[in-house]
Amino acid sequence: MNQILDYTPNKNSKKSSSSSDTVVRVFAVLLVIFSLCLLGSGLYSIFKNKESEKNTNVKPTYATINAVQEGDKAIISVTHDKVIESMVYRWNSDAERSIKGDGKKTIEKELDLPAGENTLYIKVIDVNGVETSSEEKFTAESGLDIMNPVISLNIVNGEEEKMLKITATDETKIDFLTYRWNDEEEVKVEASEDNSKEIVTEIPIMRGTNDITIVAVDSENNTTTETKSYTGLTQPEIVVTLSEDGSTLIIKTTHENGVKKISYKLNDKPYEAEFEGEQIQKEVEFTQGLDEGYNRLVLTVTSVDDTETVFDGECEYAPSAPEEEEQQPDEQEQQPEEETSSEETEE
Repeated sequence: MNQILDYTPNKNSKKSSSSSDTVVRVFAVLLVIFSLCLLGSGLYSIFKNKESEKNTNVKPTYATINAVQEGDKAIISVTHDKVIESMVYRWNSDAERSIKGDGKKTIEKELDLPAGENTLYIKVIDVNGVETSSEEKFTAESGLDIMNPVISLNIVNGEEEKMLKITATDETKIDFLTYRWNDEEEVKVEASEDNSKEIVTEIPIMRGTNDITIVAVDSENNTTTETKSYTGLTQPEIVVTLSEDGSTLIIKTTHENGVKKISYKLNDKPYEAEFEGEQIQKEVEFTQGLDEGYNRLVLTVTSVDDTETVFDGECEYAPSAPEEEEQQPDEQEQQPEEETSSEETEE
């Protein structure tokens, strides 16, 4: 028997194959787009890096500053190829003054010349933060006294306490200065006829931590004020007393921050004690026996601030007679009283 094979293609299979091809094509297109995006991003980064390197290699430009004297005036002219952020100027060590650029590339400023020889310092800052500096010297015999006095403070060691040296100077004529510790009364020091441009005075620094306010005034009433805090050093205190029988010295020494070292000689015999860390005390007391006859004590006490006090004294120790011999006269005096009391008893 003949068999006839009839083959009919599956329509659903054809549709499935066509759908898979579409998905593959879409995925391929998306992959190409993603690759193009990555390539574009890479090219942009390379371009930006090149531009950044190019900008980095460009040298910054600076402002042109001209300062000239015209009579009793100083004329400042500033030009720049960039916008000027500000211009700062000062005379000598005086306070700085600032002028805003206001979005301009040029600045002009006219200044009064101070009397004598003075230096004008100028600094120009552009929008990129680049600074240009200049300084010029000017001399004017008929200039104005527009400069404030200058105050300088230095600590010097006196014989017994720490001292503060105050110096006030002016380029033309200093008039006076005043100083005041904390809220105490103000003290005034005037300039001498021999030196009209400077006042120098030394004052002791008060014990503990204190504020001092100093004011310097020149002949044109230009004023400088300065306030600072100082801690004054104090010397150790020494008190030496003699015991009741005169045979022993009682030595007491104190310091507000602590006693670091005690050294002394009694009749050329050396003694020494040094303290560290927790051993350091603000008060130290001890006794020292005396030799019979003449005694000399030379005592040096050093504080933790390295300030010193020296005590130099002498005394004489003469032991008294035995107590039994001293009591014999008392016993003789008391005998009549005992007899009287016995008679009264018999009666």
